[in-house]
Amino acid sequence: MTDEDVITPPTRTVTFRGEMLVVGPLRLQQVGPFITASRTIIARVAMMAGAVEAAEPAAIGAIMLDLLEQDGAEIAAALAVAVDREAGWIAAGTLDEVADLLEAVVGLNRDFFARRLQRLLLMAKPSAAESTASPT
Repeated sequence: MTDEDVITPPTRTVTFRGEMLVVGPLRLQQVGPFITASRTIIARVAMMAGAVEAAEPAAIGAIMLDLLEQDGAEIAAALAVAVDREAGWIAAGTLDEVADLLEAVVGLNRDFFARRLQRLLLMAKPSAAESTASPT
């Protein structure tokens, strides 16, 4: 095997609480705890995404402040899973640091959750011909 045969996942470096965190895509062992930590905010974020598109900047700010107030602990817990840190350590970061870290985690995992997972699920779904065929 040569260096050309090895695929290195993309990473982003984020300065957080005076440390340089190298953020990578979620690993399989992190997905369950990450989803568990963020379960309460998944639906809220999906609903907010549509509202933010046409909103004025002040309204977007209000939406984001509401999210941080209502779901700050869950955001910290999910980010903690993503970077192998304690949730309290993440929660002690500044709003700018948390936003940068959140942007890195979402950016590195967006394709998997938005496209690739959907494609895998569709591949697993039987085709119309397969589901109407009688068993032999």
